[in-house]
Amino acid sequence: MKKTILSIILFCVISFSNNLLAQCTPDANLKSTATLPAVLDTARVGQLYSQEIKYFITKDTNVFIPQLGTSLDATIDTLWITDVKGMPDGFSYSCHNSECKILGGTAGCATLTGTPTQAQVGIYPLLVLITVRATAFFGPVPISQNASDTNARYSIVVSGLSSKPEISLGSGPILFPNPAKEELQVYVPELSGEAQFVIQNIQGKTMQTGRLIKHEVSYVSLAGFDAGVYIIRIQKGNEVVCKKFVVE
Repeated sequence: MKKTILSIILFCVISFSNNLLAQCTPDANLKSTATLPAVLDTARVGQLYSQEIKYFITKDTNVFIPQLGTSLDATIDTLWITDVKGMPDGFSYSCHNSECKILGGTAGCATLTGTPTQAQVGIYPLLVLITVRATAFFGPVPISQNASDTNARYSIVVSGLSSKPEISLGSGPILFPNPAKEELQVYVPELSGEAQFVIQNIQGKTMQTGRLIKHEVSYVSLAGFDAGVYIIRIQKGNEVVCKKFVVE
C-alpha cells in the first residue's frame, strides 16, 4: 500500500514539474520572416503574465562580409536568442528548446512570464538580443559569418490595480496611463535616434514640448493640465504621428 501511495505521489510530482517546464510550440504556418503578435498583451498587477512570441527566419539572405568589403548571397544556418533586456524584475523568458535556437527556414517561439507588482506599473521597452550565423560562398570558398542583431519592437505595459484598460497601442507610440492624472509615459517602439513632441489641448494651445530618445520611456509631467482631451504630436524629420489621450 505504501509503495502504491509513493508511486502516486511521485507521478503527481513529475506531472506537476512537466507542466511547469512546458515549452511553447512553434507555428508551422509561418513561412516568411516575421514576429508575432504585433503587440504584447498588457500585464496586470498581481496576475501571472504569460505571453508567447512566434517567429520565423528565412533560409536565404544577403550578408555583408567585412573581410571582403562586399555583400554576398548567403544561407542562414542558425538564429538564436541570447538575451532579453528590459523586462520587469522577476520576469523571465524561455524558448521551445533550451538553447533558444532555430535553423534557417524554420520557426521558433519564446514565452515571457512573471507576476508584476504595483511598484512596477509602467512601460518596459524590451531589447531582444539575437545572433545569426550565415554561410556565403565566394566562388567555391564557404565563408561563415556570425552577426549580432536586436529586436526592439516590443514592450510590456504593466497596468496597476486601479488603472483603466485603455492604453494606446499599435505600431505607433504607446501612451500610459490613458486616461492619465499627474504623469504620462510616452514610448515609441520603432523610433530610431530622436524625435520631438508637442502636446496641445483641443483648442490648439501648446501645453508642453520635449524630445523622445530611442529605447527610452519619456515621463511627461501633467502639472497644470486641466481635465480634458489632449493631442500629442510626435515628429521625426518629415514623419509625423498624432495620438489622443485624456487627463482626468
